[in-house]
Amino acid sequence: MKTNPPIDATDNARRNRIAPLFAGSAALRGLDAWLCRRGITHPMVIPLVRNELLLMFVFLLAGSAFLSLTPWFFWFGVGIGVMALVFWGLARFFLRTGFTGYSTALLFSVLLRWVARLALVGTVAYTALIVFKAPPSALLGGLTAGVAGAFVTFAMVRQKV
Repeated sequence: MKTNPPIDATDNARRNRIAPLFAGSAALRGLDAWLCRRGITHPMVIPLVRNELLLMFVFLLAGSAFLSLTPWFFWFGVGIGVMALVFWGLARFFLRTGFTGYSTALLFSVLLRWVARLALVGTVAYTALIVFKAPPSALLGGLTAGVAGAFVTFAMVRQKV
């Protein structure tokens, strides 16, 4: 099992920059700390991944509670969850490797990861739509809401930083 590198002064400085953004909520700070321990350390990326995860959990829990009435909210949460997983993976990759410039190896790695994520989205969509008969509007709406939520979070964080 791979362990995260020790926390240094740079990581503490990043955490201190984002702390004032959500000073009123201990739960959000706890989730931010959890993300930091898992390699998501950039102050503009933490809120993006955190909000994707929160949105996913809200819709999956609400969808599970009302699954007998309508499966729409559950599959909406699944769509958001797929996008949250995609953003999580991209954030971890770029924050772990660091950007030192363009190279053929970086391009190959990015393309390989992009194809893997595309295959993941395709597999989940196929399984949800064909096997489990999910409503297409719910799954597509969740995927769209995941992307829109990321853009809105990024715009809000960018205004504050």
